[in-house]
Amino acid sequence: MNTLEAAAAAVASEPRRRLLERLAEGPATVSDLADHVGMSLPTVLRHLERLEDGGLVSRSKRGRTVHVRLVPGALEPLAEWATRTRLFWGNYLDRYAAHLDAGSSRRDEGITP
Repeated sequence: MNTLEAAAAAVASEPRRRLLERLAEGPATVSDLADHVGMSLPTVLRHLERLEDGGLVSRSKRGRTVHVRLVPGALEPLAEWATRTRLFWGNYLDRYAAHLDAGSSRRDEGITP
C-alpha cells in the first residue's frame, strides 16, 4: 500500500479522525486519548495501530506510559490529492452547470436542441 492509500485508509474511520483531531492539539497519552473518545484502551490501541500503519502518528513509551503524537506533514499527500480532486470536480461541475444554463437559455428562446 502506498503512502496516500495508507493515509486514506487510516482516516476512513470516524474514531480515528477524532483521535487525529485531539492529537492536532498536541501529544497525548493513550489513556488521555481513550478518555477523549470514550473507548477502551484496547480499542484505542487498535485504532492507533492503523494510524501508525498510515504513517500519521508515532508512539513512544516512557516508563509505563505510552505517548502519541502526530507525524508532521504526514497528511500532506492526502491533502494534495484532495486539492487536485476538488479542483478537477469543481471545474467539471462549473462546465456542466454552464452547459445546463446554455440549454436552459436556448429553451427560453424557443430553440430546441
